[in-house]
Amino acid sequence: MVKEGTKHPELYLDCVHCGLCLPSCPTYRVLGTEMDSPRGRIYLMRAYDEGRTKITESFVEHMFRCLDCRACETACPSGVHFGEMMESMRAEIVTERSAHWLSRLVLKHVFPYPWRFDLASRALQLYRQSGFQGFVRSTGLLERLAPKVAMAEALMPEAEIESGVALESFHRAEGRKQGTVAFFTGCVMNSMMGSINQASVRLLTAAGYDVVVPGNQICCGALANHAGLRDTAREMAGKNVSAFDAKDLDAIIINAAGCGAMLKEYPVLIGGAEGFASKVQDISEFLASTRIYDRLRIPIERRVGYDDPCHLIHGQGVKAQPRMLLKSIPGIQFVEIEGADQCCGSAGTYNITQNELSMEILDRKMISIRKANIEILATGNPGCMFQFRYGARRAGISLEVVHPVELLARSLD
Repeated sequence: MVKEGTKHPELYLDCVHCGLCLPSCPTYRVLGTEMDSPRGRIYLMRAYDEGRTKITESFVEHMFRCLDCRACETACPSGVHFGEMMESMRAEIVTERSAHWLSRLVLKHVFPYPWRFDLASRALQLYRQSGFQGFVRSTGLLERLAPKVAMAEALMPEAEIESGVALESFHRAEGRKQGTVAFFTGCVMNSMMGSINQASVRLLTAAGYDVVVPGNQICCGALANHAGLRDTAREMAGKNVSAFDAKDLDAIIINAAGCGAMLKEYPVLIGGAEGFASKVQDISEFLASTRIYDRLRIPIERRVGYDDPCHLIHGQGVKAQPRMLLKSIPGIQFVEIEGADQCCGSAGTYNITQNELSMEILDRKMISIRKANIEILATGNPGCMFQFRYGARRAGISLEVVHPVELLARSLD
């Protein structure tokens, strides 16, 4: 486990500076500057650890411009653990320069508490559905008085008020039982996209698995970890490991790519999490090896594309399974999208904190999606879904953006 404030040359020395990561890096593709590439950032981190540079405004800018998409890890022939280094470095920055007060407030005092997160989610949804959002936008006052707030408000998810999966609940397998899994509900998924969690549980029971939903689970802590709030992330990891009795489970299922990568990497943060992490599987990773294919019988006659969430393809190495599942749905015309493995620019809160760069990355993605001429885009991460819905509106494209499990559930007999 890498600890903040210590030297860790073994990670830096894995990088041989070959440059094969450069074309895979979203910020390097847009900016073309060495310090905004994985190789350049590793050079800066190593220089800091060796005392050759300090944490300056420029240093912080280059570290937080990184989307932490980890495409560089997939491209790297040397197996460099770039994400681990970046998150450790950001934690070091935050010990010297405190995180923004709003980040501290939200990530330390809202996300770790499910009822607080639910309350905040309902407030945002009511703001939109009450018509007040439309009124605020029509006046243009927010753009004139607080342009940064207006920018963030424009990115607000268009999510309906819908119920998720109840904590401390049990869902019985359909037909002959194959085993028992636990379901990690997540915070955004359960509070703002509850129907996706419901579809996930329905698919798991249709595949023959009892599903338990532990009641003491909380947010995975990924956003806190990415923001450098390492202590908060560790506390959240500890609570989640304690909430799941991993030894009696076939798997711990998660349907959000960023959360899944975080859960699988809990051993980097805390001791004693190896058993928990070894059971974590993305829902597509798990379903692909079950009997669910026999239940997909209702045709969906649509052109469907799939975009790889960064923390699924690069963080977890899951690429083929979502495509296998989607292609198995009767009637679907599956379309491969150029650059499907490249980041959309969402990256947690990146589209707010680095809005201009995020929009440049998103616009490039939307060009490829337009060329694919698809009707439905499937992707397995809530942030990516929100980003693509905004991108479709921004580009004037008629596009339904869904989670793969939504299409699979529509096809269930």
